[in-house]
Amino acid sequence: MLSLLRRYRDLIIVAVLLLFPLAVFFANAKKTSPPSRVDRAILSLTAPLEKAVGAVVVGSLQAWHGYVALRGSHRRAAELLRENQALLLRVQELRHEAGENDRLRRLLALAEAAPARSYTGARVIGVRAEPSGLQLVTLDKGSDDGLSRGLPVITAEGVLGRVHATTGGSADVLLAIDRNSSIAVRVERTRARANVRGLGHPGLARLDHAVRSEDVIEGDLLITSGTDAVFPAGLPVGRVTRLQRAAHGLFLEGSVIPNVDPTRTEEVLVITSGARDRDPLPGVLAPGKAP
Repeated sequence: MLSLLRRYRDLIIVAVLLLFPLAVFFANAKKTSPPSRVDRAILSLTAPLEKAVGAVVVGSLQAWHGYVALRGSHRRAAELLRENQALLLRVQELRHEAGENDRLRRLLALAEAAPARSYTGARVIGVRAEPSGLQLVTLDKGSDDGLSRGLPVITAEGVLGRVHATTGGSADVLLAIDRNSSIAVRVERTRARANVRGLGHPGLARLDHAVRSEDVIEGDLLITSGTDAVFPAGLPVGRVTRLQRAAHGLFLEGSVIPNVDPTRTEEVLVITSGARDRDPLPGVLAPGKAP
């Protein structure tokens, strides 16, 4: 009780000051005689105080209600922000899962298109694409899973590279863009022969040994020819660009934009048997094209 009196001491004093003139006023109001000079003096002295205290009380109540409402709004806003962040995170997870499912479906369709071959699916767990060294990616499968040096590695978009070295649980893949890589190809449109050699650059390779008299134009799709004893025929490798047909010389000069970007590759197929089968994989070539 005493603690309450101490806490609200100021309010009690103000209330007493307000109630005293009111009590005097109502007591005198019952009388028919007009207010005395003392009454008028007291009323005139306490009226400003009454107005001031009333304004303070009303203002305090309004400020308190505003504070309570604002505090509730801030709390609700914080809750909504947390919910929004959680929903955005879930949307990102669903997009990632949808993209992964789409890539896996395409790999499955690729494997089902050539049932005579055997495949091992793997995920990319490392990328080492240093300009001065070997261009490699590391897979989460190795010799314990039947992988060995030289096996071709592909994606739904085409050729990624070949197995370079293995351990029990992982394998390094020498990418098609590496300077030490050369893939025998054909021009899908005209069947002209050539080679694609890596330049150590993820977005560009070189067109080699394309005879100048052959029908090759920019934009032509290059597919594996199956003559290098590594890759089966018909796998997309890249498209011809920056073609130069000199007046003299035996070969054309040109560049190739690889079909597979190793920096964006996440899942692959390793062809573990039947890789030398020269029948192209149906459905891998561009729509409307025949091998």
